[in-house]
Amino acid sequence: MNHRQNQEGAEGRKTLRVFGEGTISATPDQVQMRLGVITQNESITIGQQENAEAIAAVIAAIQELNVQENQIQTVVYRIDPQYDYIEGVEVFRGYRIVHLLQITLDQVGIAGPVIDAAVNSGANSIASIQFTLEDPTTVYNQALAQAVDNARSKAATLARSLNVTLNPVPLEVKEVAKGLIPERYPTVLAAQTTPTPIQPGQLIYEVTIEVLFTYF
Repeated sequence: MNHRQNQEGAEGRKTLRVFGEGTISATPDQVQMRLGVITQNESITIGQQENAEAIAAVIAAIQELNVQENQIQTVVYRIDPQYDYIEGVEVFRGYRIVHLLQITLDQVGIAGPVIDAAVNSGANSIASIQFTLEDPTTVYNQALAQAVDNARSKAATLARSLNVTLNPVPLEVKEVAKGLIPERYPTVLAAQTTPTPIQPGQLIYEVTIEVLFTYF
């Protein structure tokens, strides 16, 4: 139990400081994935054209699954010269073109089909998949209320042990930390003849508060 007790406040009041924790799990209702096309060619013009055609095919395939244009956003577009080093000599190998899209879905269940459609149409890079809550406010408030109850319970236990009377209204409440943490990472298997299985798992929202009570 993390706490401080038997302290004298700035105005001579006897204070007791405790930390309260709240943890709430929630099922994600949104998924963001980054995927795209990486091409390489000695000609920058041809390489860009190949990449543009491939990414256009990927976007078209994704949109066939009723993913709207405003759910698809380019987040990385980069052209990098590539070199080999042969006996200490730098030899130009070509240009590497990277075009990654961020796909935001409010239907978690179609994440697998979207990946399959993208890969089957030319995507060769899946950079990340992140499950989230579109609006975490409700979950956060539940975790916060749980943290307050936890802090009050700790303070009451300490007050009974010290044989003192706790003022139920805290003198100070301060949030120490909060975060939305994946309980387990999603599993992505290579697309084959069967749909790619995506496991969204559960999201864990944790809140820690520091509460200062007075007692007499």
